[in-house]
Amino acid sequence: MRNIKSSLQTFIYNYQWSDYVVYIDGWIPKLAFSVPILGYLILFNDTTSDFLIFQQLANEQISSFGLNGVQRLRLLYFGLIFLGISNFIYRIKKPYQFKFGSNYMDYSRCCLETFTLGDYIEIHHQIRRNGHLTRGGNYYDSEWDGFRNAASNTDEGKNTVVRDGDWEAAKKQHGGLLRDMLYENFFRSDRGRRGWLTFCLLLSSLGYFCLLCPSFDLFIKVLLSMIGVQS
Repeated sequence: MRNIKSSLQTFIYNYQWSDYVVYIDGWIPKLAFSVPILGYLILFNDTTSDFLIFQQLANEQISSFGLNGVQRLRLLYFGLIFLGISNFIYRIKKPYQFKFGSNYMDYSRCCLETFTLGDYIEIHHQIRRNGHLTRGGNYYDSEWDGFRNAASNTDEGKNTVVRDGDWEAAKKQHGGLLRDMLYENFFRSDRGRRGWLTFCLLLSSLGYFCLLCPSFDLFIKVLLSMIGVQS
């Protein structure tokens, strides 16, 4: 019982958007956007319905069970509709940090190349204000002060500014700190709006199930047809 509780807590702690990007935003859900526009061609096209009967392949002219061509089309249509809705919700509700990368490796690579000192200052304030969720987010203020002093100019924002800050050298010297901050920031964002993530997963699962049913039905009929031919 204790192991189950521990596993559940671990799952909840690590339940995040980046683990399900391919499932929700793969090539099939992306193509599903065209279904609401072209769906009537699928549902009400007799030629397509006849094509999906598979008379030669599965002997459906003598099959008295399972799905017919029209039912396959309906499942295909609604399956793609569910995937399209899930993908649309994903695009409007996904974490803000996904604009830089939908996984930590892409995110950190992009941020290390494009973020300015002001971006890291904002992340630092957010971590100190909201607390840390990862071990890397529990860095010392002295580490942060060392990076900020190395990256910024003396008397920045004043007429007496001295251009003695070395941004590239500071990033190289304090690369570990910056990666810890970026991971903390990505992890926190990745765990946000998990109710919407659950809703997207439910819709996607329903959509994939609707797409799987016609394939499974056809597989069974082809298998039975082969057995019937051999016997």
